Amino acid sequence: MNYPGPLLDIQDLSTFFHTEENIVRSVRNVNLTLYPGETVALVGESGCGKSVTALSAMRLVPIPPGKFENGRILFKGEDLLQVSEPEMQKIRGNEIAMIFQEPMTSLNPIFTIGDQITEAICLHQDKSPEEAKILALEVLKKVAMPSPEQRIHQYPHELSGGMKQRVMIAMSIVCGPSLLIADEPTTALDVTIQAQILDLLDELRKENQMSILLITHNLGIVAQYADRVAVMYSGKIVEHASVEKIFASPSHPYTKGLLNSLPKDKMNEELETIQGSVPHPAFLPKGCAFHPRCPDKMDVCAREIPELKNSGDSEEHRTACWLYNEES
Repeated sequence: MNYPGPLLDIQDLSTFFHTEENIVRSVRNVNLTLYPGETVALVGESGCGKSVTALSAMRLVPIPPGKFENGRILFKGEDLLQVSEPEMQKIRGNEIAMIFQEPMTSLNPIFTIGDQITEAICLHQDKSPEEAKILALEVLKKVAMPSPEQRIHQYPHELSGGMKQRVMIAMSIVCGPSLLIADEPTTALDVTIQAQILDLLDELRKENQMSILLITHNLGIVAQYADRVAVMYSGKIVEHASVEKIFASPSHPYTKGLLNSLPKDKMNEELETIQGSVPHPAFLPKGCAFHPRCPDKMDVCAREIPELKNSGDSEEHRTACWLYNEES
């Protein structure tokens, strides 16, 4: 699975949704790279564009109303926005897999989970139905599915939310993808199973040089499993750095707000909050989208959108904020 250069290279990507009323600017000029064998976390509040970025990379945005306004999505050097749908179907689920955020609606209710896992194996690998069933059973054991020999014959409605989540994870890793996009992969799982699943994904990453794009709200998971972090707000990446830099010396006021809202060591200490809420992507404020909520806003923040530029002593630490970008 070794590949020279970035495995995934998203360049200046904008994904908008054109409705009868207005244009919803969900993803705006996003740049993001993933190298073989690394985990990059994409973090931010709900409505920031994280899932749409992931769906764009999988070419799963419905067109219309969705539209790729500009940019490229390079996977192993090939622009996925230029390949045909039959070619994309060979890549999707095989070389690029995704754990969807909502397992309740991602499984087909009229097929057993065994049929759904083996379908992916038979579609992308040279396996007989019998071999595919053995492989499906193995992967269900890997994701800690209780009584997998029984569950493989059951339908989605017979499983709990956590079990469905494990089925989704099993389906995503069964073909050994080069890139795994994990959109809130442990949302429906209890804490002990969360740790098991994340450890499993991390082991697979190391064994197979698999890259993981981890979308999560849980900064504790980010600190433990990610190599780099991209902080997203209103469709734009506002800060990007190594996980160590983000936690030790965050630059963007939004990143600082996210970290300050984490529980503190003192039991009776009140949690800090970020005032206001994420603006609707169809009605973004002029200038920096965060400025109505920002404690450090300046006049220029309401006029101009800052670019993502180097901040601090590292070229790998970039911030889109006028505190670090001089007005030209």
